[in-house]
Amino acid sequence: MDKADTSLLLVFIGSPLLDISVQCDEETLEKFDLKIDGCVRATEKHSTLFRELFHSKNSILAAGGSAQNAARIAKRILGAKGEVAFAGCTGCDEYENWMKNQLQSEGVLPLFVTVPHEKTGVCACLICNGFRSMCTRQGAAAKFAKEHLFVEPVHSKLKVASCIFVVGYFLGHSPDVVLKLAELSSPSQVFSLSLSAEYICRDYSEVLLKVIPRVDVLFANEAEVKAFARAIGGQDITTVEEAVKNVSKLQRPATFPSRLLIITRGSDSVIVDNGSDELGYYEVPRVVDVVDSVGCGDALAGAFLATYITTRDLDSSIHAGIQAAVQILQVHGCDPASI
Repeated sequence: MDKADTSLLLVFIGSPLLDISVQCDEETLEKFDLKIDGCVRATEKHSTLFRELFHSKNSILAAGGSAQNAARIAKRILGAKGEVAFAGCTGCDEYENWMKNQLQSEGVLPLFVTVPHEKTGVCACLICNGFRSMCTRQGAAAKFAKEHLFVEPVHSKLKVASCIFVVGYFLGHSPDVVLKLAELSSPSQVFSLSLSAEYICRDYSEVLLKVIPRVDVLFANEAEVKAFARAIGGQDITTVEEAVKNVSKLQRPATFPSRLLIITRGSDSVIVDNGSDELGYYEVPRVVDVVDSVGCGDALAGAFLATYITTRDLDSSIHAGIQAAVQILQVHGCDPASI
């Protein structure tokens, strides 16, 4: 791999999860009280399940979590044009070591902050008779605190970053992290946020309103932007266009360029608001061989930011994001090697 240009740096902040996917039988599900097509939070008894799956030769492992996915895709797109780092909290265990090695092998700088007495986050996906059963342990992944922004080398990398991206999920469990990031980021840095989930938009709209003035690039899907628009007073909003315009009116410093709103809608065109009177619509190519939609939005965000930071061209950046998402749609998981 060519040596990266250190003058460009993208820092992604989120919740690192070791993703484990495996085919299994119904006996395995019964053994750990899991249900077909179910989704549960892990308890202590599932630690044994995670260990078994981690060491199974039949399991597929990946460094997951929304921001970590986006970081890996961003580095794939950026190549030697710049650096990409990922910051998040982990435990001190074999799962952390595996993810660190995986990031390094892909050229991403791991800025893991180890949380004492916590275990690394894991998401197990057991596929039985064609259906998924999900079991997730957040563990250390949900423990990122404001103080961790000042831990080295996280702090030094944030100071020189060209772009900082943080997931909206943090507004639920670590809102002070997002607020502090917005406060610390300089006008020359691109500050980006994903809305992440409808419940974030509904239940944490007040803190979202505090940080939104500093957000340069906002990612959301159609349901999320509608939920946010309704939460801030647009109860009568029915269309995504109305929601986008409602959100685009939110406060923005006069000396800053217009905020970019990028709205994904599955197989429908991506909507972009760049502050002009007209919304932009970018067609999504039809995909026949759909394999897995997990990570498509993450791929779009990572590819967009990597391209935008180097070119500042909106059209090419959107097209790069869409192309990355389409590629990820045709493989299992968010695998940068497929791009």
